[in-house]
Amino acid sequence: MNIFTLSAAFWSNPAVIIVGLLLIFGVIVAAVILVKKYVKPFQNTEKPKSDKEIAEEELNRLLVDVDDEGTKKEMETYAKEMNKQSKKEVPPTPEEAAAENMARILEPVEDEKTIQAMEEYDESHKEEEK
Repeated sequence: MNIFTLSAAFWSNPAVIIVGLLLIFGVIVAAVILVKKYVKPFQNTEKPKSDKEIAEEELNRLLVDVDDEGTKKEMETYAKEMNKQSKKEVPPTPEEAAAENMARILEPVEDEKTIQAMEEYDESHKEEEK
């Protein structure tokens, strides 16, 4: 057997070919990593952006001014409608509620049916203090 025959048999083995390719590509990747890390022109000097900067850029990208007059009017109309719907009645403060209650209690009764019902109640419940 000659050395060339053994050499040819060695390199024709699929496992040797796969290992050889992996070694070649591994050396290439290692070289690229080292070049990016230590050679000035290939170094990355950009600082990563903060979440706030990313959010601002995204908002600026999405919030584009509308040029169409019809669309502007529709948007304004929609904004007015939504503003009207969002205005909820604010509950009164305790002082306002007390003042309204006192005004209602102290207001004289003018309805004849109510006056008559109040007199009937007073007559049927004489044991209650006035």
